[in-house]
Amino acid sequence: MDVIPGNNVSITVFTDSDYANDPDDSKSVSGYITFLDGNVISYGSRKQGINAQSSTEAEYIAMSEGVKDILWIVGLCEELRWPASTPMLRGDNQAALYLAEKPGKHSNTKHINNKYHLVRHLVEDGKLRTLHVPTNDNTADIMTKPLARDKYSQFRSHLKVLPIAGTTTAAADALHAATTKRNTGKRRTAG
Repeated sequence: MDVIPGNNVSITVFTDSDYANDPDDSKSVSGYITFLDGNVISYGSRKQGINAQSSTEAEYIAMSEGVKDILWIVGLCEELRWPASTPMLRGDNQAALYLAEKPGKHSNTKHINNKYHLVRHLVEDGKLRTLHVPTNDNTADIMTKPLARDKYSQFRSHLKVLPIAGTTTAAADALHAATTKRNTGKRRTAG
C-alpha cells in the first residue's frame, strides 16, 4: 500500500445496492469498498436488515453502511497521526445522494429509520462530501450482483486484484460461469 505520511490521505468509499433481489424475502444487498489513497483498505457486502421500499432507500441504506466504515478508517488515521482530507462518499443513485445533501422532510422517505441518516448528519457537519459516480464506473457494483465478464475485469483491475496465475481463458470463463450460475440459481416461485 502506498501511503506517504505527512500528506493528507484521501479516504473514499464507493457504495451500491441491488433492489429487492433476494428470491426468498425480497431484501436488498448493500455493498461498499473503501479506498485509502487509491488502495483498497476495507470492503463489505451484506443483506439489508429491512425491506427497502424503493431503490433510493436501498441505496441510502448502503451509503450508511459505507459511511460507518469511513468513520472507523478516519479514527485509525487519527490514531496513526495521518492527516486526512474530508472523506468522500461515491454513489450512483442521484436521489439517495440528494437525500444526504438536502436535509429536511421528504414525503417519500419519512419512514426511513433515523439510524440510516448518519450520512445526512455528517454531510451537514462538513465531515463528509458526496459525489455521484456513473453506474458503469461504480466499483461497489461488484459487491452486490453477478457481473458480465468485461465489467468484472474492469472492477477487478480497479481493486488492484490480479488474475489467478496460470489460469487460461477457458478456466476463467468456467469460473465466471459457475459464479454467475451460483448467484442467479435461486428463482422466485409463485404461490
